[in-house]
Amino acid sequence: MKYTIMDDFPQITAAKKYTGSQLQVLRQEIAQCLSGSEYSDAITVVTTGSYGRGEATAESDLDCFILFDRDLPAEDVISKELEAISDVMTRHIEKSAGDTGTFGPDARIRFSDMLVNIGGQHDTNESLTRRLLFLLEGTWLFNEQSFTEYRQQLLEKHIKSGSPDEQVPRFLLNDIIRYYRTIATDFEFKTSESKKSWGLRNIKLRFSRKLLYFSGIIVAAELKGLEREDKIQRALELFDQTGLQRLQGLGEELNATNEILKTYESFMAHLSQPVVRAALDKVQKEQRMQCPEYKALRTVSHEFSCALHEWLKEKYGVGHPIHHALVF
Repeated sequence: MKYTIMDDFPQITAAKKYTGSQLQVLRQEIAQCLSGSEYSDAITVVTTGSYGRGEATAESDLDCFILFDRDLPAEDVISKELEAISDVMTRHIEKSAGDTGTFGPDARIRFSDMLVNIGGQHDTNESLTRRLLFLLEGTWLFNEQSFTEYRQQLLEKHIKSGSPDEQVPRFLLNDIIRYYRTIATDFEFKTSESKKSWGLRNIKLRFSRKLLYFSGIIVAAELKGLEREDKIQRALELFDQTGLQRLQGLGEELNATNEILKTYESFMAHLSQPVVRAALDKVQKEQRMQCPEYKALRTVSHEFSCALHEWLKEKYGVGHPIHHALVF
């Protein structure tokens, strides 16, 4: 059974088209403004979030960060380049990135910093977030070659030599699990202690964040039975797709695939309505069941979760190691 996103899921299709068009413009203009820079080969611009997932709309912000491959402060060496990149983004993206400092034109790091302290005491939430989003939903805005090479190096850290071929890559899977649990606890901190808005964040946690997690799980599951180098190459292929593309491609014949797409389409359709977003922005946890917009999406989110669970069971039988690995 094949599912045609173009025919059956107009919101998903429209967002994919919009994202592709915007990415093309951003890539062309950033490449043009950096064409004369002597440091262009050392700069890689990465985007995640809705632009990385292929789900952007005119209301979306641009979650991005800049990798600078030099042992010198980027703000001192490439200040003009950074300003030019920021100008391109501001010109085409109306909404600014969040206020945490994890993303945005001012978020500049060395890729080597992403390869160390994984799981250690200096592996901050900021580092974990950038690393996992780079893998799970990242795409490039500038320097595609370096972006792909960096992703491969990161996978080489997560997929260890000497591990049994028949097993799923536990280090990779555990990092994905840890990140998802961090998202959930971070949500509680932001809404309870930092007094951030509750409703819209909760709905995104129920849909897009859950999809992010699930689409990472299935990459790990697909690597069972492959030798290390084949595991890395297969992971690169799968991570080069959006989460929905992975689900659809790997689950063409599964009954649960259509239900996942249908419920995710409903989520995106609801959020495309300004009145719904405004209602969700206002609703707080204590009054959530008095908000019809929230209640409707909460119901759909249960259907979405059930469909994901059914997909996993349908795709990977009870003997597949992914089920054991997710529990123990």
